[in-house]
Amino acid sequence: MLWLFSQMFLLCLVSFAVGSLVTWLSVRGRLQPERPKTRLALPAPRPAAEQVVIAEQPVAPKPAKQESLPVKGNSKTMVYHTPDSPYYQRTKGDMTFASEAEAVSAGYRMWTTKARVKA
Repeated sequence: MLWLFSQMFLLCLVSFAVGSLVTWLSVRGRLQPERPKTRLALPAPRPAAEQVVIAEQPVAPKPAKQESLPVKGNSKTMVYHTPDSPYYQRTKGDMTFASEAEAVSAGYRMWTTKARVKA
């Protein structure tokens, strides 16, 4: 019976030693510091290419701006904004008209600064 216990003890001791060795080998590889990555050499700078100078052609003068800016209209609210409107710059008019008369004939109403209150 003592012989059987000694064999079991040796078997457990050997399996413990093998497990410890395998664990140590796997952890040892992870604990080694990473080697610095080799840097690739940058290519040599290219020689300066011949610079080609293109002669500038005279630009035709731009036509003078029209004195009256277009009238912007919002098709959701059916309101048009003239250049003197405080909302003119921030309004993205999806409709533009050449004059106020055109906007009124299309069914748009002029902008107001306050909501209209019926008295």
